Amino acid sequence: MPLRRVAARFINTDEQSGLAELDRITAGASRGIQKRYWLWSTSFAATAFATTVTLLPGLALTFDEAPGADAVRLIGLGCSGLMIAVGASWRVFQYGGMQASTPQNPVYADPGDSAVRNLERLFAILQLETSPRAFYLNRNGARRYVDHRYFFGKLRAAHVAKSSTIRNALFGPAGLWFDRELFLEADVDKLIADAKAKPSRKGAPKQYDHTNAIIALIDHPKVRALDISKKRGNQREIIELLEDWYRSRRLKVPSETQLAPYANQILETIAKNRSS
Repeated sequence: MPLRRVAARFINTDEQSGLAELDRITAGASRGIQKRYWLWSTSFAATAFATTVTLLPGLALTFDEAPGADAVRLIGLGCSGLMIAVGASWRVFQYGGMQASTPQNPVYADPGDSAVRNLERLFAILQLETSPRAFYLNRNGARRYVDHRYFFGKLRAAHVAKSSTIRNALFGPAGLWFDRELFLEADVDKLIADAKAKPSRKGAPKQYDHTNAIIALIDHPKVRALDISKKRGNQREIIELLEDWYRSRRLKVPSETQLAPYANQILETIAKNRSS
C-alpha cells in the first residue's frame, strides 16, 4: 500500500478524508520552508554556474600552459568548494549533520494539530529499526527498501506529500534529492494500535463552514476578475476573501494553512469553468 494511504488512515478512519488532511498538512509545511528553499536553491545554482565558468576554463588554460591559468583554476576550485558547502548545508538543515543519526524536530505549520500528531505517530514507528521497512519500486518493478533513517529528517512529511515544495526539497540520508513514492506492506490497523494513534472519525462535526464559503466566493466580483493565468498572488487574494467571509458572519476565522486547500479548490473550479 502507498505510504501516503497508510498515513491517511492514521489521520482519519475515512481514507479520502485523511488524504485531504495530508494535503493540508504538507501544503502548510511547504509554505514554512518555501523562502528558505528558494534561497538555498538559488545559491546552489549560482555557485554551480560559477564553478562551471571558472574551473573548466582554468583546467583548459592549465593544459595549454597559458598565463594566469593557476589563478583561474584556484578561483574555480574555490567556487567548487563553496558549491559543495552550500549543498551540504541543506543536508545539515534536514538531518542536523552530514549523517542522519537522530530524528529531528519536523517542519509543520501547526505541530499541535491532532492530524499532525497522528502523522508523527506513524513516523515514530517507521523510525524504529525493528519496524516494517518502507520501499520504492525501481524501473523494473523490483523493490528497494529504504533505511529507517529516511524518516529522521525535518522534512519527513515530504514522504507523504503528493506534490509540493517540501517534496521537491527533500534530501535522503544518502545522496541528494529523493522523491520516490514509498510503499509499506504491513497490517495498518495493527500499526495504528501499536502507535496509539487516534484517527478522526468520518462524519465528525465540522468546525468551519467551508462549503458555503466556497459557494459564496465562486461568483464574487473579485474572484471573477482574477487573471487565472497569473498564479502568483491569486491564492493569497482568495484566502483574504475567505477570511472576510467568515468575519462578516462573526464566525471563527480558520488559519491560512486551513484555508489554502480551499483557495486552490476555488482556483481550480474557475480554471475549469473558463476552459469549458
